Amino acid sequence: MECFACHRIELIRRAENPHFVAELAESYVVLADEQAYTGWSILLLKDHHEHLAGLSLERQGRLWEDVAKVAAAMTREFKPARINYECLGNELHHIHWHVIPRYANDPAPQAPVWMRSPDERNIVLTREDEAALAARLRRALQTGDGP
Repeated sequence: MECFACHRIELIRRAENPHFVAELAESYVVLADEQAYTGWSILLLKDHHEHLAGLSLERQGRLWEDVAKVAAAMTREFKPARINYECLGNELHHIHWHVIPRYANDPAPQAPVWMRSPDERNIVLTREDEAALAARLRRALQTGDGP
């Protein structure tokens, strides 16, 4: 069975992934398909591995630095009240991190985003809005590492 993340990475490499934001040390940053939380991003490990513990500590550290850079850029650009970090593997068996900005108007600020129904989360942007959002995050990533 083909890995969904590996397919998305192949599209990035062919410059055909409209969700693409940036390439970092260990990951590709993409906007999540669902944008109920403006700026929700996913960092896809550049190569296929299913278990974080299977990576060397050095690679884990570089991947975490990628996550921290995205969070800092989000903080500067979108001014969220909080940021959630999730490394899941239940559905997508490819190491990836969700970096999810949570805002003051969040309908359920103490609940994981996954508790909202798919219909509530599934806010899909137009190509133009998605490109503008990706450009904002890309610029924020280029302006520095700190908040």
